[in-house]
Amino acid sequence: MPTFSLIVPTFGRADELNQLFTSLCEQSPSTIEVIVVDQNDDDRVVPYLELLGSGIAKQHLRVSKKSLSNARNVGLAHASGEYVAFPDDDCWYPSGLLPRLERWFDDHPDYDILAVGAEDEAGLVSGNRWPQDHCDIRPHNSLRTTFSNSLFLRRGSLSKEILFDETMFSSEETDYVLRQIRAGCRGRFDRGLHICHPRRDMLSGTVSHRRAERYGRGMGQLVRRHSLLFLWGGLLGYECLRAGMVAVRGNFSGATFCLAHAYGIFRGFFASAQQERRGHWSPHSKV
Repeated sequence: MPTFSLIVPTFGRADELNQLFTSLCEQSPSTIEVIVVDQNDDDRVVPYLELLGSGIAKQHLRVSKKSLSNARNVGLAHASGEYVAFPDDDCWYPSGLLPRLERWFDDHPDYDILAVGAEDEAGLVSGNRWPQDHCDIRPHNSLRTTFSNSLFLRRGSLSKEILFDETMFSSEETDYVLRQIRAGCRGRFDRGLHICHPRRDMLSGTVSHRRAERYGRGMGQLVRRHSLLFLWGGLLGYECLRAGMVAVRGNFSGATFCLAHAYGIFRGFFASAQQERRGHWSPHSKV
């Protein structure tokens, strides 16, 4: 049985897999299986699988449905490792990360879920922007400590009845973690370890207004489902305040992104289950 099952949903990318797969070859002595859930209609991924070499077990699963949550669920059904993770096709791991994670779980047997930090190529924080470096994962901090690429879970402790929700616009990994915690798992955030991922946020020009709104709608869905009314109010207030501060500095374009995000948070909170299903989109969308 491998130590880690790494589930990699991929759609629309190819060259980025080079960096991820190369980094996985630098994780000895941990044993790894890589489960590539391929949503492409062509063979663009196939040449990159050879980068993994013979020492890493590989599964190449093709699915026709373009859905990040569905891809993760498919990968979970095929995973056999002691621990499971969900690296994006554009992230990568520092050398020796997985052996250090294995030791962390050995030293912390009471925890089933670990979220680590996230940094970009320059060493700047690119995910899990929570002010504390170490804390238990709770509902009030979950949106800032459960960046999907940073999650590592003890597979045998997970409820198999709980899956990633395909009706969510975003934040489906946070919803998944909170439901697993409600079912009895215990989660921890530790910035002493980190994965690597490009920095993408609304003020960097790397997302569209539509994506900013969709991110917000996912957050609105999440806080409603988990009865986090206080958090919903805080998120709305923060984005409106940020829009004002950005506008005062003359960045009117950035302010519109903040307002689009706030509008999404508002809409997502009040959307009905029927509206969620009708308006569902694929988080893989590049727009």
